[in-house]
Amino acid sequence: MEYSIVVAASKGYMPGIKAFLNSFEYYHDTARYTIYLLSFDLSEDFLKEISRPWLKVVSTDSKVFKGFENNSAWGTKIPRFKFASELSGVVMLADADMFFCSDMIMYFKIAEAGLIVAGANGSNFRFHEGWKEKYQINIPNSFDYKTITSVPTIMDTSKHGEVWKRIYEHKRTIRTGADFDLQNIFMFVYNKLDSIIVLPSQQVTGIHHFMLKQNTRAVKKENKLMTEDGLEVLMVHGKWWQPGWYENLMVTMKKFCHGNEICLKQAEDSRRLLKLEFDKWEGLK
Repeated sequence: MEYSIVVAASKGYMPGIKAFLNSFEYYHDTARYTIYLLSFDLSEDFLKEISRPWLKVVSTDSKVFKGFENNSAWGTKIPRFKFASELSGVVMLADADMFFCSDMIMYFKIAEAGLIVAGANGSNFRFHEGWKEKYQINIPNSFDYKTITSVPTIMDTSKHGEVWKRIYEHKRTIRTGADFDLQNIFMFVYNKLDSIIVLPSQQVTGIHHFMLKQNTRAVKKENKLMTEDGLEVLMVHGKWWQPGWYENLMVTMKKFCHGNEICLKQAEDSRRLLKLEFDKWEGLK
């Protein structure tokens, strides 16, 4: 079965794409995968620099971006869902500000068996009448006990691709809803919850600062990136090349730690560790 990864990027994400590709290449048997890069105005020089045999670039003038040509915020988010839904085999949807810390082949194999692998949102949704009104979707009042983020998500598109297709169609017509809101809604609408395997946030995204918080923070054990609670870090998400984004991590953590010096020091140590990991991959030629 074909294994593919879809990622979209504009010019501001060039450091992230470099780290994404370099770390992927280090941990994976690249002969088994195709990465599709939806390029939103990335320069020819940059595309030449990152060229690989297993990397296929979909250019800005492609019909993929039709209707989004002048909006990079929408152009790098919405078309990728339709593009991914039309690929054959097992497909991972990822963001351009992610990098790999381990081989993900096992999770592609799990998806090949018919399940959906996705990162936890770190909280849960309770769908109610307000959701119906806001998103204009007839979703029953219910509790989403498997609330996930939009990335990473890995699935066999022949079995579950309608979820991504509906996200695209909804955004094109009604134009409401964050990506992860809509993915959770349509997972529920299409009765996919029993097919989802949820990976803890601290393993794949660090959303809600889980990779910095005391009990789940990123640490090095035996020279491997792990979490404080003993899980393998698979991916890391964030704009580590942006000083403002990097500094703001500790602004949030100072509020979380409430003056606890040990908590603050551990958060700072984990932040520095993740930044060094990103720099290692972004700096490779």
